[in-house]
Amino acid sequence: MRRLKFVVFLGFLFLLVMSVPAFGEELKDSSTVMLAQATSREDMKSELDALKKKMDDMRSLEQRIKTLEKKLEEAEKVTTKVKEEEAKLQEDKKTRAIAYYRDGFFLETPDKNFRLQFGGVLHFDTRIFESDRSASSFDIRRARYDMRGYLYKWDIEHMFRLQIEMADQPYLRNAYWMFKFRPEFNIQIGQFKIPSGGADWLTEEAQVNFVEYATGTPVSPFFDRGINIHSFFLGGKIQTNLAAFTGAGIDTDVTQGDWDSNKDYVVRLLLVPFKGSKNKYVKGLHFAGSYQDGLQSIKTIRGEASSRTENYESRWYRWKQPFVDLNERKRYGGEFHWLVGPATLSYEFNRVEWENLTVYRYNGNSPNFSPSYKADQIKATYSYPGRYHDDVHQVWVSYFLTGEEKQFEDVFFAWRQPKPKKNFSLKDGTWGAWEVMARYAYHNTSSGLFTPHTVAGEDVTILEGSTKGYSLTGGLRWIWNPKVRIMLDANYLKSTEGQGIQVAQTAGGTFDTNASGARAFKKSETALLMRLILTP
Repeated sequence: MRRLKFVVFLGFLFLLVMSVPAFGEELKDSSTVMLAQATSREDMKSELDALKKKMDDMRSLEQRIKTLEKKLEEAEKVTTKVKEEEAKLQEDKKTRAIAYYRDGFFLETPDKNFRLQFGGVLHFDTRIFESDRSASSFDIRRARYDMRGYLYKWDIEHMFRLQIEMADQPYLRNAYWMFKFRPEFNIQIGQFKIPSGGADWLTEEAQVNFVEYATGTPVSPFFDRGINIHSFFLGGKIQTNLAAFTGAGIDTDVTQGDWDSNKDYVVRLLLVPFKGSKNKYVKGLHFAGSYQDGLQSIKTIRGEASSRTENYESRWYRWKQPFVDLNERKRYGGEFHWLVGPATLSYEFNRVEWENLTVYRYNGNSPNFSPSYKADQIKATYSYPGRYHDDVHQVWVSYFLTGEEKQFEDVFFAWRQPKPKKNFSLKDGTWGAWEVMARYAYHNTSSGLFTPHTVAGEDVTILEGSTKGYSLTGGLRWIWNPKVRIMLDANYLKSTEGQGIQVAQTAGGTFDTNASGARAFKKSETALLMRLILTP
């Protein structure tokens, strides 16, 4: 019995022992599951947290995007406004002038379609004569305000100019507008120099070669009102002027426009056949000529008045009669200019020719230089049939010691002075440009105009003074910079035929009177002329 119980106990114990591993496996499996479940929960929580964070980040990003979109919208508004302001500014700039100084004072639009230049020229002269017959003096010979404009509009280039003389008796000098359609066709209208009488006369006052012209009025004309066609062919090798003028002079002299319907017609031709050539000895050859013709009711104030000498204060001759019908007046001449580096040679011949003159002596108070005198009581008349002339031949040479080169600009504006290679400066030890010059001029006037004539006790002689004579000039030029030039001329004048060179003897030094003893006549005259030219 006891043995049976022992066997049963051993069997139970064996079953118990055998069940322990299975239970351990079960516990192990249960723990693993529980651990896995716990890990899954942590992962899910982490993932959930991550999702929450992403959602927060997305909301933040969305808010940031909205903020950026708002800023971008504001920036676009600002950019649009800036662009509008820039467009407006650019539009304003097209019409807004810019002021600057470059060898002159300018106002110019940024597109360069409009430019206005303000300038002028001042000639301050000193004259010293070898005798007291002509007064040694200081003189403001010229003081001119000058405004020039350039406009490009309607596919046409425009150039306009307004110049006023302020020395002595002020008057309007240049007042014209030029339409530049193309090189072959440019129209100039207004008041300006008549393009005849030679290159020296046509040269602008700031560019003159000598202190005084050898060819003055009446051989060279004065200013007049009219129209002029400028043409340039073959790149400037052929240049022409075709013009028509009143023939009466400037607006101040004849305020009503003209005395009659007759007009002066002018043609001027310039040939530069070797322009652009590489050969320096031929590229500077210039040949020119001009012709002017017109019917005249009466002599002009500026033309038929007197013929100034190269000393300015004296006269080769004086026109005695105020009332003379010229009938017909012609001017013509030829020129040769040769520019080779710093050397220049120039020759000009110019003539004025009158045909069939009639002198009127009258009673009454008819205004001077007016056809209305014919309606007054005539005291005497005298006719000069045929042709009469006044000629001037001049030749001059120039050489720049410092190597600069003179220029011949074109058919109308003629000579141009060079800029110094180095401006005058005491600080830098530079001395500007230096030029030496010499000139000979021969004057020849028809002697028949000087022959004394008397009708009914009235003197009807037209001219008094020298019928033939010549001048010799030696000159020195010192160009400080483009704005300052000093000129020195020593002149010797000689009358070879006629009464002689006229000099004023009145206290006022005037030629505007027929009073006895108002003038004296000399066979020769020597003078030293100095000029300071300033062109601000």
